[in-house]
Amino acid sequence: MRRRALLALLLTAFVTLTPTAAQAAGFSDPFTTLDAQRWAIGDHPLGLGRFEPANVGVAGGALALTLPAGTLNGGEVRTNALWGAGTFRARMQAAPAAGSLSAFFLYAPPDYQSEVDIEIVGDSVLLSTYAGGGQTHTETRPLGFDPAAAFHDYEIELARKAVTFRVDGIVLRTWKNGLPKAPMALYVNAWFPTWLGGLPPATATATLVDSVTVAG
Repeated sequence: MRRRALLALLLTAFVTLTPTAAQAAGFSDPFTTLDAQRWAIGDHPLGLGRFEPANVGVAGGALALTLPAGTLNGGEVRTNALWGAGTFRARMQAAPAAGSLSAFFLYAPPDYQSEVDIEIVGDSVLLSTYAGGGQTHTETRPLGFDPAAAFHDYEIELARKAVTFRVDGIVLRTWKNGLPKAPMALYVNAWFPTWLGGLPPATATATLVDSVTVAG
């Protein structure tokens, strides 16, 4: 009797597995549509503007995070699932708006506690980690190309004891300490940080994301 009860309980748990739990096994999203079970859209202030849901859309097989003309607003999506160790890859083309930042990163609140960043600023990439209430690593590297001219692959490989950053398959940096431990959501966004002092673009532009892949 106890075995039957235990078996029934296990079967119930399997059948009622939530979408978030199922997604934690990994995914590859080519952005033919925006999957609401996988992605949540940002709607909050940050930097010099705010993330507006109207600035997030899918067109032509790419996620578009629009920076509208005449404003300092942007767009953001994050996964509903939380992630620990894994390889996270985005094929992105950054918005060509002066003073803007396009980012692909892992984060869990509160600020400075759990974060691993790839941030594209101009023709450089800023790599950072946060853990235990502060920034534990940061480094800015020149990309050697215009990230707004074409799509490129940006990758975070996060393990229990190391994080490695790659661009187009080339290792830029590995850190083996100061890493966050908590599960984190995966984010992609485009916005105007206060420290870059950006001005509203004269014409609308967008950060385009051709695909996002997560592998455990």
